[in-house]
Amino acid sequence: MNPIILLVDVASPERENWKALLENQNFDVVIADNAESARQICLRLQPDLVPLDDHLPRVRGAELSRRPKQDALNQPAPVVLISSRLTSAELIERREESAADFWDTPPSLGDGPGHIESLLRLKSYLDEQAKSVILSLAHNIEARHSRTDGHSDRLAEHAVQLGEKLGLSEDDLQELRLGCLLHDIGKLAVPDHILLKPARLNAEETEIVRQHPVTGERICAPLKCLRPILPLIRHHHERMDGSGYPDGLYGEEIPLKARILQVADVYDALTNDRPYREALSSEEALEILRQEAAYGWLDASLVCKVSRMCRSGDYLPVRGRSKQTSFCA
Repeated sequence: MNPIILLVDVASPERENWKALLENQNFDVVIADNAESARQICLRLQPDLVPLDDHLPRVRGAELSRRPKQDALNQPAPVVLISSRLTSAELIERREESAADFWDTPPSLGDGPGHIESLLRLKSYLDEQAKSVILSLAHNIEARHSRTDGHSDRLAEHAVQLGEKLGLSEDDLQELRLGCLLHDIGKLAVPDHILLKPARLNAEETEIVRQHPVTGERICAPLKCLRPILPLIRHHHERMDGSGYPDGLYGEEIPLKARILQVADVYDALTNDRPYREALSSEEALEILRQEAAYGWLDASLVCKVSRMCRSGDYLPVRGRSKQTSFCA
């Protein structure tokens, strides 16, 4: 995915030269020449960088970088303010209110892409550091919830096995793996007395737990590198008959990678020890998968695919907590 650059400037030969140069450098360039169109593009595309010429009337960086309260998934757009007319006091004000960077003179066409590349490299580095923190938090959830220790790692292996057999691309497989690792990140917001409760949850507690897909989406949404997996995080508890949550999606409205995650999730839960039972055999687990597909909860075609994988012995070994198991042991 190419970085998206939103150029906010009036129509001019200079603007068109910038657009052509940046596109030649493999940036996706979108242009806005007024405040309203710039705001709408920021909300819709969430650009990676917004060079803003300060001479445009009624366009301020704060307006473009501010996230609307009613749409928490629209994240602040980093704004680069370009102006040679600001006083020192005005420059300080702009830095405090909006600008990720400031160019006191417009860079030349030759220097501009280098400036932009440097800013994007810094943004990418910060995003990767934040992603590492989120992954660590996800593993901490499993440390808190000892009944599922190692679950996300096993789930990722199972899901990728199935994805490979379905012919998913390498990019899709990487997204599937990352989505599995982070699918329960929203449980950070679930109190321990609910998450670890040994008895059945009451209605209020159940509703709190059911918020974790939406919470997980909100945690990951600010990072562009995690945006492709947001549908997996949000929709991994939907059901094929529309009875799932949080959105009640039906059938193929549920993204394919989320459906793959669901099947792998149930399989892993069944073939590993729990405090209330020992791990089930692969055939026992497959029978439950078939039942859940018949109930309208799981994608029946994916369950059939898993069954065929088992019959053919085409699987990768995965070690469970009490014995060696596999996606089709």
